[in-house]
Amino acid sequence: MPFQIDIPQDWIIEAEAWEWATVLGIAGAIAIGLYGWNSRIRKRSTGQGLPAWGRWGMGILRFSAVGILGFLLLEPLIRSVQYDEEKPVAIVLMDESESVLVRADSSEAGALKGWSDAVYEALVSEDLVVERYGFGSALRPLESSSDSTYAWTGAQTNIDEAIRSLSPRLENRNIAGVLLASDGLVNRGASPIYGVQWPNFPVHTVGLGDTTAVRDRWIHRVNHNTVAYLGNAFPLQAFVESQGLADQGGRIEIVHNGSTIASESWTSDGDFERTKFDFMLPADAIGLQRYTVRVAALDGEYDKTNNSRTVYIEVLESRRIVACISAAAHPDIGALRMALEAMESYELRLFDLSTLKNPNALTDALNEADVVIAHNLLGKRWGGMEWTKLLAMNNLPVWWWAADETAWGHLQSNNDLGVQLTQSGDLNQTHRARLNPGFSLLEWPEGVSVAVRSWPPFFGPFEQATWSPAWSQLLFRQFGDVQTQDAFWGLRGSASGTKQILTIGEGLWRWRMRNYALEQNHDSFDALVQRQVQFLAAEDARQRLTVQTEKRIGADQRLEFTAQAYDAAWTPFRDATIELTLTDESGQAYTQTMLPSASGYAAGFGRMPAGTYRWEALSELDGTAFDASGLVIVNDTQIERAQLAADHTTLQRISEATGGNHLGDWRGADAAAVRDAFLQGGLPAVVRHEQTNLREAIDWPFWLLLAMALLTLEWIIRRRNLGY
Repeated sequence: MPFQIDIPQDWIIEAEAWEWATVLGIAGAIAIGLYGWNSRIRKRSTGQGLPAWGRWGMGILRFSAVGILGFLLLEPLIRSVQYDEEKPVAIVLMDESESVLVRADSSEAGALKGWSDAVYEALVSEDLVVERYGFGSALRPLESSSDSTYAWTGAQTNIDEAIRSLSPRLENRNIAGVLLASDGLVNRGASPIYGVQWPNFPVHTVGLGDTTAVRDRWIHRVNHNTVAYLGNAFPLQAFVESQGLADQGGRIEIVHNGSTIASESWTSDGDFERTKFDFMLPADAIGLQRYTVRVAALDGEYDKTNNSRTVYIEVLESRRIVACISAAAHPDIGALRMALEAMESYELRLFDLSTLKNPNALTDALNEADVVIAHNLLGKRWGGMEWTKLLAMNNLPVWWWAADETAWGHLQSNNDLGVQLTQSGDLNQTHRARLNPGFSLLEWPEGVSVAVRSWPPFFGPFEQATWSPAWSQLLFRQFGDVQTQDAFWGLRGSASGTKQILTIGEGLWRWRMRNYALEQNHDSFDALVQRQVQFLAAEDARQRLTVQTEKRIGADQRLEFTAQAYDAAWTPFRDATIELTLTDESGQAYTQTMLPSASGYAAGFGRMPAGTYRWEALSELDGTAFDASGLVIVNDTQIERAQLAADHTTLQRISEATGGNHLGDWRGADAAAVRDAFLQGGLPAVVRHEQTNLREAIDWPFWLLLAMALLTLEWIIRRRNLGY
């Protein structure tokens, strides 16, 4: 390729006339001083001298070199314009749930992948950029545009979640349309007709799955509590669906420890029927109890594997009691109440001292409570005694909330908590929150740290808090992008006395509302509250080897473990060897070595079949063996194996609502039909993006190379002709 120099065409030079005159004057003065009429350039002993025309040439070389360097000092800019073309983009969204191929043979998956590849080639032939995504319970981008490694193994179908995840990827892009290939059966998230916020593009739909109705009966859903209490009866609700079994009898049974403890019979009234059964079952044994809900199979059923469902219920002796006592009504109490009421193993008792009518009920609650939440009780008395001393006498774990000026004033004076506020005035302030990255007392679910930063400001005193070494600081104040080390929330473990939590400020209710507005759930907020209450309620049995995992997960979720190991001084152990063994109900064992991670150690077993698994972790720390063990339940919801016919009517309504085309079943909608659907409404034109760039002329190496070349040439001629 021949050598080419890209010469900039557009220059920006903001220099005054006197600056030009100075640069050119200095360059001319240097050239004249060296090679002018009085420069006495003549023949010397080691040179040949220069004639008049040679002097002029040398002067021009020096003037040009110095002039170039002076020109660069004027800081000229080079303006360039770059053009990028954005071709129209076609989105292919493939339903990867198990129900798509539940009735198909092994060759169906290969044929469906071949159809997908043909669609891709047809769209690319129209100069479209094709992006492929799969979805089950969540959106899954394919690794490359030409990748067709779809896997129809999803245990759920959630179009709502897929579209919400896809929408940010489509904003401000040149989208030609979306192709949705699905069987139309949705079992999670909002309705695709009424609840999904479809993007403002035509959605063309293609039907997957089998639309033929079959004779079958299956358990659609089982509702039950995860926790029950010894000696009580607990409810269990089962929904059984029948298809093509009109006038056929059925029987449902609940089996526990090999015995049928409840049953009911019925007769189906129509070809498609959903029947609800309500049972009250006795909790007569402590621990994790297994119950099998079973429907008697009939001759001629299409699939008999979906006639049973296993559920697990943990039976406890009693609930833990949380006494929430407030000086007056406050919206933060409501936020705490809703977060804690979701914990089935905890009983919440609320007391508002401003309207309290039965003091004996409060006294009884304090005698029975495992945890106390004290809202704005600092600096106040009950029965002539300060609340801090009263609760300390009962040795109760307490979550102190300092949300008014009386509580802040108590913290400004000498107190028993070991937290001191400054006394600079009566000013208040708002601030956002940031989780302390070095906090290690509790483990948080993924996403909590990011969520906390996005929640509204907290309201509290202007004062700064000094925390004694007994406290672990949980949340720091943050003002805009300015991160501080000023904590307003801390936890104190039992090594320093009774477990306590102190929160300075108010605004918890805003956090809960914003959490729902951003994520359509309260999971992050509830986790922040619930894990701190669990910390207070937990018996202090600190172990040098601790292992955490979820107690219950779905069969479509990955089973993950984390662990921490400590030496004799309770310093995290970084080179421990932790062997983790997972054993299923049949005795099959799976063993992994936990690997170091950012939070300690981690191991993952991927997706495991439904069932109950026992796990055991073993490690040797400082020559001493330690172990930890527990149970984890993998639930199989079976919702994708319900023998419902594919619902292509839903797909047709989606296309009608978005201005797209429903192309029917994929076997009849070849690649050409999909391509024509995109072409029918007209493809958007190629978008040309113009980007203007400014760079300093000194960054263009041509000028420096030219100046160096001129000075080098001058030096060579001067040496050869003028001598040394």
